[in-house]
Amino acid sequence: MTSHRILLATDLPFWRRSTGAEQRIARLVEYLSQSGYCVRIFLLCETTELTQDNSIITEKDQQTIRAQKLDIELKRSSHPPRQLSKKAAWHLKAIKHRLESKRTRRNQTSPAQPVGQDESLLTESPTTLADYRWPWAIDAFQDSIRSFAPDSVIIEYVKLSYLLEALTTSQRNKIHCLLDTHDVLHLRNKQFKERGLVHWLDISQEEETQAVQLFDTILAIQNEEAVVFRNLAPKQNVLVCGHAPFQPHPLKIQPTTSEILTVGYIASDNASNLQSLTNFINQSWKPISERCNIRLVIAGMICDAISTSSPDLFKKHSNIACLGCVGELADFYHQIDIAINPVEFGTGLKIKNCEAIFFGKPLVTTTIGMDGFSAESGESLMVCNSPQDWIDCLVEIAQNPSRQTSLQEAAAKLSQTGFSDQEVYSELDNALRHKK
Repeated sequence: MTSHRILLATDLPFWRRSTGAEQRIARLVEYLSQSGYCVRIFLLCETTELTQDNSIITEKDQQTIRAQKLDIELKRSSHPPRQLSKKAAWHLKAIKHRLESKRTRRNQTSPAQPVGQDESLLTESPTTLADYRWPWAIDAFQDSIRSFAPDSVIIEYVKLSYLLEALTTSQRNKIHCLLDTHDVLHLRNKQFKERGLVHWLDISQEEETQAVQLFDTILAIQNEEAVVFRNLAPKQNVLVCGHAPFQPHPLKIQPTTSEILTVGYIASDNASNLQSLTNFINQSWKPISERCNIRLVIAGMICDAISTSSPDLFKKHSNIACLGCVGELADFYHQIDIAINPVEFGTGLKIKNCEAIFFGKPLVTTTIGMDGFSAESGESLMVCNSPQDWIDCLVEIAQNPSRQTSLQEAAAKLSQTGFSDQEVYSELDNALRHKK
């Protein structure tokens, strides 16, 4: 056990575990708590109303937080300080921030829409680091630092890196400041722009470099990105901290007895997922269906995204089922034989791929989807980079029961390795236990 105190700052309702980012943060918090660290969550929230909006804590959220025994310190943007002397300054800062944000929005121009691009993918305006900068949050974070007296601070994403301004020189010299990156965001932003899509954060290499260099330690989600961050921040300690799914033990794999091969895809509703899955269905699914007995099961927020952007897509295919958001990942993986992820672009470690492997499901993905996995990951991982690749691969599996069995056996073996807390979090644990 350790008395090491960690203050983790985020603006995501991670306990919901509805996206890959939320899954990662929730699992990280669980690991740290179970390892004896004293963890408090500094949670930024923009409003006070209890609604179903993702940025708000609902009654259901409160029940989940209590069940998971999370220590959450909620900071709302609409709650000024109680001290009268600070209240006026708080309001002035808030007004100035909103005016500057509106002015920035008016000056922003949307990227040109490429020929054939679905307009629904370009409806969002990009945000910048300035949009996430709430002046009131710096004082609130300073209050949390004083009251909690952390040994370490973990910031989720570079968008909240400005919170470090709350630390005094004395505090900065004593507190270990870590950045959990999730992605190399300037590279991800570039990839979206090249495809005429709007990334959630418009950030340049220079901006990301400046932000990551504020920290003592940078957590990269995979080895390839650790190399990038070491080049961006050569004086910082860069280590790898991947993802260990929640299920304490992989599911027992039961050989399929159905004549229909069920492939599954679960994802959030970001533009990368939407475009990749839509292209897969439009380009490969019909030829696959015409040659074998197969069905596709889709789960997650991607279901609503496709229904909105391409309302007739599912009507064209009777062998595609949409489950929507599922309560437990195990419920989804229990229904499928093979997981697919036709991801075409993006950075980071594909959390859905980790989870598929962990649950003992053979995985068919792209070269991009293999980022973060070693070449020795096993024969249960197959790579397809073209529509014809997908057609040939899935048809061959569906028509060959012995092939299905060998893939499932390989997946079951692979699920036993690479996901232990020791393997995923050992570098982080060592960094935390060796104080500044």
